[in-house]
Amino acid sequence: MSVLSEKLSYFVEQRGRNMAELAKRCGIERSTLYQYLRGRRPLQNRGQLEAIMSELHLTPDERAEVWEAYEITRIGVRNYNRRCKVREILDSLLTVEEGALPRQPAEPEEAPGEPAGPGLLRGELEVNRVVNQVVRKAAAQGETLKLLAQPDYSLLMESLLLAEGPAQARVIHIICLEADSGQDGCRNLENVRRILRYGVGIRRYEPRYYYGKAMEHYGVMNVMPYLIVTPHCAIQIASDRKAAIFHEDREVVAYLGEAFDKMYQQSRPLMTSMDGFGGRQAQWAMEYVRSADFSHTIEMCSGLCSIQFWDEGLIRKYMNPQAPGYASMIEEYIAYTAALYQAKKQGQVTVLMNGAFVEAFLQTGVFREYPAVFFAKPVSPADRRELIRRILQAVEEGWYHIRMVPAEEFSLGYRWELLIHQGKNLMLQYSSQNYFRVFQFEETDILDAMYDFLESLSVKETVLDDSQSAVLLRQWVEKYLA
Repeated sequence: MSVLSEKLSYFVEQRGRNMAELAKRCGIERSTLYQYLRGRRPLQNRGQLEAIMSELHLTPDERAEVWEAYEITRIGVRNYNRRCKVREILDSLLTVEEGALPRQPAEPEEAPGEPAGPGLLRGELEVNRVVNQVVRKAAAQGETLKLLAQPDYSLLMESLLLAEGPAQARVIHIICLEADSGQDGCRNLENVRRILRYGVGIRRYEPRYYYGKAMEHYGVMNVMPYLIVTPHCAIQIASDRKAAIFHEDREVVAYLGEAFDKMYQQSRPLMTSMDGFGGRQAQWAMEYVRSADFSHTIEMCSGLCSIQFWDEGLIRKYMNPQAPGYASMIEEYIAYTAALYQAKKQGQVTVLMNGAFVEAFLQTGVFREYPAVFFAKPVSPADRRELIRRILQAVEEGWYHIRMVPAEEFSLGYRWELLIHQGKNLMLQYSSQNYFRVFQFEETDILDAMYDFLESLSVKETVLDDSQSAVLLRQWVEKYLA
């Protein structure tokens, strides 16, 4: 029996319903319903499933259980788990607070205390105290921190997020990914969820990965598998994090640093990032456009994804002269938007938009998904109409596909945008006030899971297709911009 047939059979038996009567009231042949409930025939008709749930008078929680069973039966438990994990990753981005960003204290704080002398550290509290002191000291002095640890070592990573000082440390972080992504298919995705948070909070953060089994390197068979190395000290930490060895001897620190460097050479970048201010984003994006393949691309944009439809006139009219690097940004963005338009026009691009945010833009002319410092003023009603006209023309030409997603099903806040080229590259863009950063992933397991989730979302019954989205845009234009 399938997960769905087991769930339905349970509720039919619990309600004490007669099979023949239930089939009649649902408009389903009795033999067909019998096959559904015994798992001999897959129930793929959503209308029939809805009729069965209605006749059984299921509660909202029970209906949610049945729909979950339906999805698991339809796509398999592994794919279902991975789609849920991707949604969790995107939902978690909503919790990234501005307070977590690197910041400079108004007044210098007292330097962190020195850890105890070299030797064995016993007890979780003592290990955590020394780790926190080492991390804070390295961050305060702008040193390089080398970490061999899984991202779920929360104390270590939170210490980095909270560290303050005159210079932010460079953090090189090597983690282990699993070739099969763990038993439920989600272990690598869970690592990415954490890595993204650290990428926002630590400016000079370089996560790298190698493939293996985490238990081979962080399990009970390894006495001291975690490693932290700075220019002046090193800490080897037990897998249960309740014991550690603190080293200050130069030769030992150098030896452990060399061991880390060998692993570095065998690892690959998991995520790369860049600061997007001062025209650097446009310069980088030009190179990105030249090498990108837009043949199968899905974007998730909180508002109106229109950058490729901007021209020189709009850019000069609305770009803020007070923005960092204004002079170079003007020319760079003019070239970039033109190149992006041509590149996308040669492919197939599907854009998932938050309908509520798009409507808000048409009302106000304010792009909330970009730092406010980028724009000198809101976009005028006439220019808003022109942007919509260009978008609808691209839809009619058949290379640009828009999908309006209900706000309650849209997983990103207006600070985040996502773009993925199937099997090749994943890019996330984060903006907050004067903070603007781009993150990239190229690891296949991550790309496959993200693309599958976005593709499945784009065809949901609650998501408007091209023609429906175009009708809605025209209605909003008439309502707000007539």
